[in-house]
Amino acid sequence: MRVQRRISTTGTIMVCRQVVSLGRTYAGQTVTAHVADSTIAVELDGQVRVVQRTTDLPIRNVKANKPREVSDVV
Repeated sequence: MRVQRRISTTGTIMVCRQVVSLGRTYAGQTVTAHVADSTIAVELDGQVRVVQRTTDLPIRNVKANKPREVSDVV
């Protein structure tokens, strides 16, 4: 299954109640994670980072932490 997440200010995302650290330099970016039975593969800057799953919980949210829209108010 494929899910989207926005990287937090601390550089992490949460998929299936598992925290995946990607680095603070990527904070605010939206990434796509492919969740399999034993791995989570995150597409970031044209590369794929593969992390072993430590939980067997199902996916609850396909799109979490949607990117914020900037208002026109100055």
